[in-house]
Amino acid sequence: MSRVKLMSAIAYDLSSYESTGVADPVIQVLGELPSGSQPFGLSRVYKGSQGMYEEVVALADPDQTVIWESQPRVVNLRGEMFEDLLRTTVRERIEITSGGEHTLAFYLNGQMAGRIPVFIDAPESLQSAGVFLDAAEVALKKGAICWLTIPQRTGPALSRPAWYVQQGNRLFVLKGEQEQELPGLEDARAVTITVKSKDVKAAIGSVTADVRVVSDSEEFEKIASMGLGTRLNLTDGESALQRWKDTCTLVELTPRG
Repeated sequence: MSRVKLMSAIAYDLSSYESTGVADPVIQVLGELPSGSQPFGLSRVYKGSQGMYEEVVALADPDQTVIWESQPRVVNLRGEMFEDLLRTTVRERIEITSGGEHTLAFYLNGQMAGRIPVFIDAPESLQSAGVFLDAAEVALKKGAICWLTIPQRTGPALSRPAWYVQQGNRLFVLKGEQEQELPGLEDARAVTITVKSKDVKAAIGSVTADVRVVSDSEEFEKIASMGLGTRLNLTDGESALQRWKDTCTLVELTPRG
């Protein structure tokens, strides 16, 4: 019998999904680490030869130590022409000791069909906050945009994508009508930055960041010049630097934690 392939998979917080209908791709943990996991959903898509298979799913911590295995279950695949979607709910309390990236591995008949990274959301854990900032810095180096949630003086907060210049875990964002519109950014005391992994195209978490408008002309030019190499689809090339000086506000975002 040929090997089964894992086409896609996601582990997502169950309470968030039940309240919003959106699958937030994290395993949530309440309280300071170590602590137990909250119930999460598990969806996966397999493709393989028709037949019955015994499936086991295993969760490993950042050191690749297996900390949980599902009970074996029998799954039925329809054949190579089909992609079979399976959904289960995990309500077992899994002891999570680290906020770092975990791994879910999927085994059918003892053979690994595939594995995915899993992100831990532990909003009440000081330990996890430090881990997230390190992970966010790495993810931002690979990515091109982040998502900003900006409070408004009237009405609900707005969520907008933004390209940035990165310096460590700090981000510098250019705002202007001819560049990117980020309403209220320069007036906010703080915003929420949501960081996504370019590798798995999923959010790894969010962090609150303090806002500072860059008023010094030398600092503005230094940071904006770096933006010439990171801004995608820049139609006016190096002359964009002067346009930014004339029409844009440069804002520094510094994550707390």
